[in-house]
Amino acid sequence: MRTPEEQSFSIPAETVLDILRDLTVGQRTVDTRVELASFLHRAVFPRLGPFTAEIYFRDGDAPMFRAATPETETGEGWTPQTIPAAAGPIKKLHAHGRARTWDTEPPPPFLADGPHRRHLLAPIEDGGHLLALLYLGGDSAPFSPFFLAAVETLAATIGSRLKSLTVIHRQTEAMHALAYSEKLRTALYEISEQAHHSVDIAELYSHLHNIVGRLISAENFSIALTEKRDDGRYLTFPYHVDSRDRHLQGSERKLNEKPQLLTSYLIKTRRPLLLTPDNYHAVCREHQLDPGGSAPHSWLGAPFYLDDLAGAVIVQSYSDIVYTEKDKELMAYVARQLGDAIKRKRAVEALKKAKDRAEQAERNKSTFLANMSHEIRTPMNGILGLTDLLLQSDISGHQRGYLELVHSSADRLLKLINDILDFSKIEAGKLELNVAAFSLRHTIADALEILAITAAKKNIALVVDCEEGIADQLMGDADKLNQILINLVGNAIKFTNHGGVTLLVRAARPENRHGEVELRFQVKDTGIGIPAEELGNVFKSFRQLGTTRDSNHRGTGLGLVIAAELVEMMGGKICVDSAPGVGTSFYFSIRFPLAPTSRQEAHAAEEKSATPQPAELGEKLRVLLVEDEYINRTLAVSLLEREGWVVTVAENGVQALQILEEGAFDVVLMDIQMPEMNGYEATGAIRNREKGHHLPIIAMTAYAVKGDREKCLAAGMDGYISKPIRPERLRGEIEAVLRRQRQKWGGNK
Repeated sequence: MRTPEEQSFSIPAETVLDILRDLTVGQRTVDTRVELASFLHRAVFPRLGPFTAEIYFRDGDAPMFRAATPETETGEGWTPQTIPAAAGPIKKLHAHGRARTWDTEPPPPFLADGPHRRHLLAPIEDGGHLLALLYLGGDSAPFSPFFLAAVETLAATIGSRLKSLTVIHRQTEAMHALAYSEKLRTALYEISEQAHHSVDIAELYSHLHNIVGRLISAENFSIALTEKRDDGRYLTFPYHVDSRDRHLQGSERKLNEKPQLLTSYLIKTRRPLLLTPDNYHAVCREHQLDPGGSAPHSWLGAPFYLDDLAGAVIVQSYSDIVYTEKDKELMAYVARQLGDAIKRKRAVEALKKAKDRAEQAERNKSTFLANMSHEIRTPMNGILGLTDLLLQSDISGHQRGYLELVHSSADRLLKLINDILDFSKIEAGKLELNVAAFSLRHTIADALEILAITAAKKNIALVVDCEEGIADQLMGDADKLNQILINLVGNAIKFTNHGGVTLLVRAARPENRHGEVELRFQVKDTGIGIPAEELGNVFKSFRQLGTTRDSNHRGTGLGLVIAAELVEMMGGKICVDSAPGVGTSFYFSIRFPLAPTSRQEAHAAEEKSATPQPAELGEKLRVLLVEDEYINRTLAVSLLEREGWVVTVAENGVQALQILEEGAFDVVLMDIQMPEMNGYEATGAIRNREKGHHLPIIAMTAYAVKGDREKCLAAGMDGYISKPIRPERLRGEIEAVLRRQRQKWGGNK
């Protein structure tokens, strides 16, 4: 008979089943090894008997199995804290895959130090891999075979759960990695997008701060850039948000200045730098580094280098946050993207600044053109106008001849000035088409009327041959077509000494279903011709056939260039054929829409009404002339009084308002640029004072570039005439404005 002490230790089968059931069900809420060990100590080990129990885990290829719960935390009896993985008993345990007990024989050294007489170790495996060990130690009777089998079953169940935990852990890590990867991808995409969509570089910096802050703690965030200057390289902080050192925003410091800043050291070493409480002071002492502000608890920076741009992105904490190696890897990657975004945005801003400078230069050029037009046309108005007046007076033959030469020279000078201004406007893109209904034949006649006199003086023929079947009322820019014809025919006359010049107008194509007609214009002359090697230069700026200091064919060399540009603006292309000593032919085609019938009738009515009636010509108009320049004022008074009109003079807008308070006038001729009160201001004041009576105001100004007419009309003026003033043009504009006034106001003056 065995004594009770010698009887085998066992537990009821029902208890084993309850433990296995509870282990299987209870483990459903267990997600980590720590949670599993806690569950075993709480719900399983106490029910196995009077033993001290522990589970030992091995991480990877570590040489030890380590107790899941330190002895100080279990409050239970003694268990070894580690079990060597290479110990012989452990190898045999793994090889046989069965539990092992030490009842009577001496236990292995790692168990011998304990107080227990009996020991049990069971392997916890998964597919031949030893994952953990289950240990039981105590002073009970020998373990029964049933108890050993129950412990092995328990170890197998724990092994199954460990396998599940491994799978869950891997899936969780994969999910975290995927989420992190998606978060990083989104951040990088946003960085790229912000480089394009941020209003300016300051806004980009702020967006970059927010993006980095979604990846790691970035309450304190800085962007540093290096700049090369004459006295060396500088480190600047264009963006610095810091809870303690706000004053560093916008600061700068020499890159090599001692003591060296952490950021300077970072950029020089070209490697990310991670500082924690463990290494911060040692690194700063070793390299004599200065944080540049308050000492951080943890500091992380990553440099970037892109062609000529170098800089760094820095985050730092003053609290319990400690950055990690993973954060360091992240910052190294993100820094390159941030640097690229900053570089692109800086390039865009540089282009924008260059564009703004170019636009400002263009505005300056336009202003210069307007001022030059005004300053040149003002004295030219006096020269031409006074010369006209003298030529209409009774003067001797020699004096008349001299004055005619003066007038001819002034006309030629004005043409040169107009060519230069037109060319400048074309280059600046300031010339636009003004499409309206016009008469083709009247436009041709207007263009050649003055040129016919020049041709007659040279004793050469000027012939116009316009096909009869061509519609006369068209839609287009009559002024531009007029200028093209003047330039081409004038050029032909200039270089023709014998024979003649012919303008041919033909329908290149019949009228199409869209109501358009394509016309071919050809200007032929029997002049000196153009050598073959010079034909390629005909439409180049400032090139003129035979131009020398002694050339008889003076000019700017811009007439043909302007004609070619205007033809292209109207949708055509100009060509030239020539042979020296035979003559030259310029030809081009332009497509014109036909003017609507109503427009034709209105145009015809306007032409009819434009013919001055005897009553209107004899009417004694009361004219207020507002002009500050003495010569132009004298000329205008002479022209107006010669018409039999009564003229009152004001030298500026202030005088004009005073005169209008004292008397009534039929029309005001208003200069624009005047002292004290200019023409725009004076017109506005007149309009504000009007009460049911509209006083016609005509701008009479030397401003003659694109937009000046529109600006005058928008200011409240009724008409516009540019200097130099021609008597017939001045009279025609006054008549037209007064006619519109009477039609609109029912005869009220």
